[in-house]
Amino acid sequence: MVPTLSVSEVAGFLQISERRVRLLLSQGRIDGQKNAVNIWRITCPLNIRPGKRGPDLRNFASRKLQPKGLRLV
Repeated sequence: MVPTLSVSEVAGFLQISERRVRLLLSQGRIDGQKNAVNIWRITCPLNIRPGKRGPDLRNFASRKLQPKGLRLV
């Protein structure tokens, strides 16, 4: 089973709003999928594709992020 994160956990980790995370998910820039009750589950480690807008990842070592201290579901 692949560990997953919630939208709120990812938003807190990236320091962006939950709405922005959902938009990035719907654009396919963050890997994730909706479950049977229409709730986004985001795969871990985070795989974020760069774009013209979005979270500022210049301070992170790579685009594949493994959030530490977050509860994996």
